[in-house]
Amino acid sequence: MNAKRRVYFNEFNLLMGNTTYLPLVSGLLQAYALTRPGLAEAYDFRPFHFHIDTPGPIVARHADPFAAAFSLSLWNEQLGLEVARRVKERYPDCVIVMGGAQVPHKPQDFFAQHAFVDIAVRGEGEEAFADILERLKDGRGMEGLPGITWRTSSGGVKSEEGERPFQRDLDAYPSPYLTGLFDSLFIDHPDKNFQAIIETNRGCPFHCTFCYWGKGGLSRKYRYTSLERTYGEIDWMAAHKIRYLFNADSNFGMHRRDVEIAQKIVDSKLKTGFPEAFRSCYGKNTDEKILEIGKLLHAHGLEKGITISYQSVSPEVQKNIKRDNIKLSVAEGLQHAFNAAGVPVYTELILGLPGETAQSWVAGIDTVLEAGLKNQLYLYICQVLPNTELADPDYI
Repeated sequence: MNAKRRVYFNEFNLLMGNTTYLPLVSGLLQAYALTRPGLAEAYDFRPFHFHIDTPGPIVARHADPFAAAFSLSLWNEQLGLEVARRVKERYPDCVIVMGGAQVPHKPQDFFAQHAFVDIAVRGEGEEAFADILERLKDGRGMEGLPGITWRTSSGGVKSEEGERPFQRDLDAYPSPYLTGLFDSLFIDHPDKNFQAIIETNRGCPFHCTFCYWGKGGLSRKYRYTSLERTYGEIDWMAAHKIRYLFNADSNFGMHRRDVEIAQKIVDSKLKTGFPEAFRSCYGKNTDEKILEIGKLLHAHGLEKGITISYQSVSPEVQKNIKRDNIKLSVAEGLQHAFNAAGVPVYTELILGLPGETAQSWVAGIDTVLEAGLKNQLYLYICQVLPNTELADPDYI
């Protein structure tokens, strides 16, 4: 019987002291791959590489790899590329697969700059990665796989530009929490304090030009996990004493069921003590539901503050970055309501958005403060991220 081919996942999350996140992306990829007939028998999915480290120890943990998958984000891109380069140097036959927000959707230059990359995935990865493993298992090429770019045997680069059918039911991608894929991490790494990410939906209806969520993420339509799954994940996290829970939804509070999810988190804390804290990106153009959620979470010490993000208050800038459909008056009214309820609010502005001037920037800060901000104001520098409209030469 042939030995199973080894597959390694590399998702280097932030390491703060001994605290880091469970590798949600890697877990989702493996959990879905295991639903495909034959992949469990063909592949040996090795322990996750789940936090930032120096490249040497990470590379050393790649023993005779058949494939190494990397999830590239803003905070780990350079580490991921360096580890991949060294793995390829040590094991030339290892297939290097890249995905994540930092991988360009049009990756020809990316492939030219990084000769060690074999395959790149555009957008969501569960189905794409399983398809890649199936093709590799059978010795077939990547032709016909939507959203895949690959290096050919002759050294050229090919891309499939098509899109996959819209998968409305996120439960089609099994939960790595509920399938037990993370259980061994608590045993193998007793020195680590794990935080967790929960995703109850995917999608964002807004088209903000600086953001990957809407345009870049290819997911303006909403899809949802079932409440049964979401509640099960919250219970799992409480059972594993997850103190800090981060929500990956783009607009928490925009949907009626978000109030029910917030109540479940509160009930979990009252019953078990976990999670101790909950963090989310809140919806735009929404008031009553967010106010209800904010008051509920604050009453139980779960939120240190509710986000109200202006980014800019200049009408010209709002139009340029395609946020002019987000009413600033709603944000201001919400801020007053939270102040009256005693719920801390913090807000964000981005310096350097197209159309902003020194005068409009200063006036914007004045406007935000005069609207009643009493907690924190975060000022960010505008960054041009891959796959956003802000990075499009025609837009620029």
